[in-house]
Amino acid sequence: MSAILFFSDLHLGDSRNSIAYEEENLASLGSLIRRRKYAAVINLGDTVSRKEFLRDNMSAEEVFEKYRRWRDALGVPFRECTIYRERGFFEEFFGQKADSCWEDIPGTAVITLSPDDVEDHQCSAAQWQWLSEMLDRTAGKTVLIGSHVPYPGCCSRPVTPGIYLPIDDAVRQKLENHQGAVFWAGGHFHWHDDPPLHQGSLTAFVGGRFLLETHPDRYTYVREVDLDTLAVRTLTDLTCEK
Repeated sequence: MSAILFFSDLHLGDSRNSIAYEEENLASLGSLIRRRKYAAVINLGDTVSRKEFLRDNMSAEEVFEKYRRWRDALGVPFRECTIYRERGFFEEFFGQKADSCWEDIPGTAVITLSPDDVEDHQCSAAQWQWLSEMLDRTAGKTVLIGSHVPYPGCCSRPVTPGIYLPIDDAVRQKLENHQGAVFWAGGHFHWHDDPPLHQGSLTAFVGGRFLLETHPDRYTYVREVDLDTLAVRTLTDLTCEK
């Protein structure tokens, strides 16, 4: 199997989680990545919790460093989706542009998109132009796009202002008519495990969630895209082969 894994919302360093819970999440996710031998992993963001939720005497940079050590030890290519508050250090820290197109897997392009407004919900005209050019360049390839804020209507949360990422009309038409399959994954919502949205060549979905420890009645899930069959799979138990 050749597949790419998506996950989102680890919220490391969060005072609402115990350190033991955080370590368990990282261990389970790492075990899954090793077992299933992914071609690449896409982190959809909210890796570290916001300042008001960070544990006392910790900085976001310290927690990101912990994440990077964990990630790099896995020996698998990672692509990272950032959000506005991390832009100041993201590119130097991860050695990756916030808006990037990675084509190291034959027949596949992985695009990360980071809206450049302070609320993470609006892309600039220049960003839409860049994404349009990347879609033209990758015609014939399977394209996987990651952004922290998800594609409109890809889960059962109502479409209201400031919830999804509004998509430029010309870009939406290119996504739906791309020569090759396009998958757009977002994070952000600690919401239901909804099925993917299909619109022409585009399949859009929420790529995963790691719930806070205070929500034991819910469950964590991640998603993978099989590059051979183009199937989207949901994995709800990271400790077991599915």
